[in-house]
Amino acid sequence: MTEDAEDFLGDLHHAIRPVRPPNPIVALWRWRYELALLVGAAVAAPTVAELSSALVVGLTALVVLPLGVPQVRHLVWLRVRGVVLQHRLRTAFRAARIHSNSGRIPAILWTSPRTHADRVHLFLPAGLTPELLEGQTDRIAVATGGVHAEVLPTRHRFVVKLVIVRSP
Repeated sequence: MTEDAEDFLGDLHHAIRPVRPPNPIVALWRWRYELALLVGAAVAAPTVAELSSALVVGLTALVVLPLGVPQVRHLVWLRVRGVVLQHRLRTAFRAARIHSNSGRIPAILWTSPRTHADRVHLFLPAGLTPELLEGQTDRIAVATGGVHAEVLPTRHRFVVKLVIVRSP
């Protein structure tokens, strides 16, 4: 068997291998913001139900009024966009078949949305290199609503910074 045939078989194996579901700890980490909102609402609902209507209106005003300040609204919007970006990235990794030989997609450690670009720190599973990720930057950019994506190295070989430019 020639080396080209071995490469072809390796690529074929990678293409047909399914993406493994995350373990429970990773699944909780992926949905941490949504779970925190759900738990917070479940804990606050009985307390709010016992309060008088005037107090409820006052508390609602305390929560909603800061959103009238443009800087606060901008920060809230950036955090919401960061959460949506994480879900879009995981979908893009699955669709572009960016996973290790064992079927693990990169873990998103932190998302830092900015006005014109988003920075994402990724933990690469064993078998996935930054070079393999660089080959799919166009697909990642399109899937996340960006015009350009770039993979930047960090001090650690298994952690990379993905920069997604939203506007030129």
